Amino acid sequence: MTCDARRQDGQKLPVRLARPIREGAGARGIVRGFRLSCWGLDVMAVPLSWKVGGAVAAVVAAALAWHGVSLYLAARHADELTMDVARNAELEAQQARAQAQQRSAQLAATLQRQREDLANTYRQVSEDAAQYHAEQLRREERQRQEALRIKASYRLGPDQRCADGIVINRKGSSFTQAIGNTGAPIKCSGDTAEEPLR
Repeated sequence: MTCDARRQDGQKLPVRLARPIREGAGARGIVRGFRLSCWGLDVMAVPLSWKVGGAVAAVVAAALAWHGVSLYLAARHADELTMDVARNAELEAQQARAQAQQRSAQLAATLQRQREDLANTYRQVSEDAAQYHAEQLRREERQRQEALRIKASYRLGPDQRCADGIVINRKGSSFTQAIGNTGAPIKCSGDTAEEPLR
């Protein structure tokens, strides 16, 4: 069977095929760099090694493309993880700052209450001490007045005198001895009697 082979420069060359080709089936050439034309059909003659190489190249290209996509997806996932970690770290930092501020406020409030309690306690103690001191002064004053009163009750009055160690009461022109609780005359020394006179 004879077909026309067209070179790349367009020149036609007759080609003898080893076996005939069925009508409508076209032709598969084995000559490199030629285009075969049988019954008006153009068939590119491509070697098997080229087909294998093209398939391998397509597989390699697909593998490289998949590898690139995988790297892109991995990088994107890593960026998302990094952003998530950064957001979580910021949230934790904000929570830590809020907790620290809350603890600081609570501590300040506690210290303020303690200072107020201490001031109230000191004021109460001071008031109690002042009241105790004032009461003690009043008690001492009462004791002093009582001592003065008792001491004054032993002193001879203006109508009394001490004669021979006995208290003598004078009433007008009459003189009588001062008698004590026991019924005996009250002894004296100077202007002081040995028993209360009043």
